[in-house]
Amino acid sequence: MGVLDDIRRAAFELRETDPKEAVKILRRAAQQGGEAEVLARGALGEIYLDEFGDLDGAEHEFRRVLQLAPGLTAAEIGLARTRREAGDVKGAEIAFLRALDGLSRDIQGFREADKLPDGAEEVLLTLLETAVELAELRKGPVPLDEDLLTWAAARKLFDDGEDRDDWVRFHALWTRLRILTGRPEEAVTALREAERRGELPAEDAKELLRLALKELGATPVVTLGNTKA
Repeated sequence: MGVLDDIRRAAFELRETDPKEAVKILRRAAQQGGEAEVLARGALGEIYLDEFGDLDGAEHEFRRVLQLAPGLTAAEIGLARTRREAGDVKGAEIAFLRALDGLSRDIQGFREADKLPDGAEEVLLTLLETAVELAELRKGPVPLDEDLLTWAAARKLFDDGEDRDDWVRFHALWTRLRILTGRPEEAVTALREAERRGELPAEDAKELLRLALKELGATPVVTLGNTKA
């Protein structure tokens, strides 16, 4: 088994079942330097944060990753979450903003390219997740160009899968972002359109619509396709 296989196994298979063994494997992998060290230390940061609650250890690993690979968005997000858990709102905000900026540039690059790269869907969803986390932290607006999200929907970015899970995740996150930034009416309209276009199964659309209408002090009646506030 190669170093990258060891990292994948530790990062995905062992992190919850045997996190201490995962740490041992990742520590050995990090000694290889280069890409292996970046990947291993990123995974270590996540394990320290999520499995052990070791904020100092997590921060150390994420900062080391950023020394090795400046601007790496996964590490910026990990650092932001670590600072948030430590109560450092300003530090978390700065790191989230850097991640949001980097992800936005990535999506803009996809938008301008002739062909979408593999994994473009996950980058877009990570962008939305980051925007939501920043909006929760700020309790208000975030500097996100939502034209990128509109483009992704028009591009049918999530139509390649066999189910609607990514569409549901996309619209759930966008609904949450709209609610957090004081736009529940916009969320209601968008959800009705998404359900009409077949991007959301009826039950998922109904649940998301319920959340948006709750913000308006209203409840849905009749069926979703003819829902009225």
